Amino acid sequence: MDFDIHSDPDQPEDGAPSPSDAAQDALLAACAAEPETDIGNGRRLRRRYGDLAAKHEGAASWIAISVAHIGWHVFDGMRWKEDEDGSLIRPLAHETAEAIRREVFAITTTPEERDALAAAEVAQAALDAMGSAKAVLPDPDKARQRKDLEEAASLTKLIAERVAGRRSSRIRHAKSTAGSSKLNNMLEEGRPYMSRKVQDLNTNRLLVNCRSGTIEFARVEDEESDPDDPRFRWEAKLRPHDQTDMITKMAEVEWDPAGKPECPEFRKFLTRSQPDPEIRLFLKRFCGYCLTGLTVEQVMLFFYGAGRNGKSTFVDLICHILADYAVTLSIDSFSGENKRGGAEATPDLARLPGARLVAASEPEANVKLKDALIKTLTGGEKIPVRRLHKDFFEVDPQFKIILSGNHKPRIDDDSDGIWRRVILVPWMIQIPKAEVDPLLPQKLRKEVAGVFAWMVEGALDYLNYGLEVPKAVRDASQEYREESDPIGTFIRQACIVTGEATDKETPLDLFMAYERFADAEGVFKFNNSTFAKRFASSSRRSWEGTDGQMKQIAKSKSGTTVYLGLRIKPNWLPNSSGGDDR
Repeated sequence: MDFDIHSDPDQPEDGAPSPSDAAQDALLAACAAEPETDIGNGRRLRRRYGDLAAKHEGAASWIAISVAHIGWHVFDGMRWKEDEDGSLIRPLAHETAEAIRREVFAITTTPEERDALAAAEVAQAALDAMGSAKAVLPDPDKARQRKDLEEAASLTKLIAERVAGRRSSRIRHAKSTAGSSKLNNMLEEGRPYMSRKVQDLNTNRLLVNCRSGTIEFARVEDEESDPDDPRFRWEAKLRPHDQTDMITKMAEVEWDPAGKPECPEFRKFLTRSQPDPEIRLFLKRFCGYCLTGLTVEQVMLFFYGAGRNGKSTFVDLICHILADYAVTLSIDSFSGENKRGGAEATPDLARLPGARLVAASEPEANVKLKDALIKTLTGGEKIPVRRLHKDFFEVDPQFKIILSGNHKPRIDDDSDGIWRRVILVPWMIQIPKAEVDPLLPQKLRKEVAGVFAWMVEGALDYLNYGLEVPKAVRDASQEYREESDPIGTFIRQACIVTGEATDKETPLDLFMAYERFADAEGVFKFNNSTFAKRFASSSRRSWEGTDGQMKQIAKSKSGTTVYLGLRIKPNWLPNSSGGDDR
C-alpha cells in the first residue's frame, strides 16, 4: 500500500514545521488527548500555562491563575500581576489556540487500532502465502478463509482513513478555536482549573517584593549571644522571585543587601521638615513597618499641618517607591456622614488585597471621620468587600493607613477604641514661598534606591525595637482628642466616675465646673444649652473609673435632674480656688 499509517501527517495549512523536541512532543500528546470542546480548550490552557505546566517540559511555565472575585493574574517573572484589561491572559489564549494545529503531529493510532493493524499484517501475509485466487481450486472452506483474511487486511486502509479524519478534524477545531467567542469560552472553562482564592495570595507578611528579588525579614540568632541564653535579631535577606510565593505586588526599586546607596536630598528634606530626630526615627520605623504585612500596631497616622510643610511630598515619595503596594483612596472613603448599606459595593476597599499602605489626603474643615470604619480597617480582622457587579469576598488586611491634611477631621467617638488608633504627626515647619523648590519631587525620585534602603533599615529597627511613638506625637494626639471632645476631656480630667448612686451632681454644678476647667485648660467652651445636650449624650457612654473598670453615669429626673455615678474633683468645684489636682 502507498499509505503509511505511521508516517507524519501532512503539514498544516500554515506550513508549521514538524516539532522534533521530545518535550514538545510530550506536551502535544497531552493536549492532543483533550477533546475538541470548550472544556478541552480550557484544559489545554491549563496544561500550557496553568499549574499542570510543570508536568510538561515543553510548556512555557506556570504563569496564569484566575483569582476569585478579582480576575486573571499572570506571572511576569517578578510577581503575579493583575490583568486589568486582558492584555496579559488573552495572548496566552491566542498561543494555546494556535498550538492546536500542531497537535496533528501527536494524533496517531489508538492501542485498539494498533492491535487491528497487527492482525491486518498477519492476514495480509497469509493472503500472500495463499497466492492468487485464480490458482486456488474452488474449495468452499478456503474461499471463506480468503474472504475473512481480505476483510481483516482491509482494516489497514480503514484505520488510515480514520486517523486522517481525526487529524483533519483537529485542524478544523484549531480554526474554530481562533474565533473570539471560542477564545472567551476557553478562558471561562479554564478558570475552574486555574482558580485561586484571594486568601491564597501574599500570605507571607514578612516578604516584600522589589525589582532585585524578594526581601525576606527573618529572625536569626545573634552570633555573639550566649548559647545558654540566646539573643535573636532580625535581618533582611534577598532571594530570587518565585511564583510559589504568590506575591501580587512589587516595589519599583532595586535593593542590594551589600550596598549603601545615598540619599542626601531626602535626608536634607526630612531634617528640615521634621527637625525633631525622634519624629524622624518614628517615621523611619513606620515606613519600614509598611514594608511588612504586619498589622499588630492597629494604628492610623494623620499628618497634620498647614501647606508647604513637606507632608504631601513625603507621602507621595513613599507611595511612588511602594508602587502597587500602595493604594491611594479618596478622603471620602474615610470621612463623611454617609453610611454604606450592607449589600452595597465597595469598589474602593476592593483594591486593598495585598496592599501595604493606604493613603488619603485633604479632608475639608469639620468633616467627620468614619470612626467605626477606621476601627474595622485597623483592627486586623477580615473585611468583607465587593467590586461593582461582583460577589463579596474577604480582605485580610496587611495595609497601614496614612491620612494627611490641613484640617483635622472630626471624631465624635471619644472611646479609647478609636483614640488609641489615631496618631497625629505634626508637620509644623512651613517653608517660605521664596524657598520652595518646585523640582524637589523629581530630585527625591532620583534617590529612590537610597530611600528604599532607609525604609528597609526602618523595618529592621521596628522589628528589633518596636515603633516607639515619641512624646511630641503622643502630646499632639492627646491634644487632638481633647479638641475633638471637650466634654469627654472634662469628664476624664475634672470628674471621678464611680458608678455609685450616692455620688451625684446637678447639671448646673457640672456646667460651672466645666467653665472653670475650660478657662484653665484652654478647652473649647460651650454655652449652657449646648453643654447640657452634649453632656447628656456623653453620659450614656462607659467611662473608666479609678479602679480601671468601666463605669456608667445615670441621669435621674426624680424631681430635680441630677447625674448619678460621678462627682466633680474638689479643685474644680464652684467654691474651689482652682488648681490642678489630677
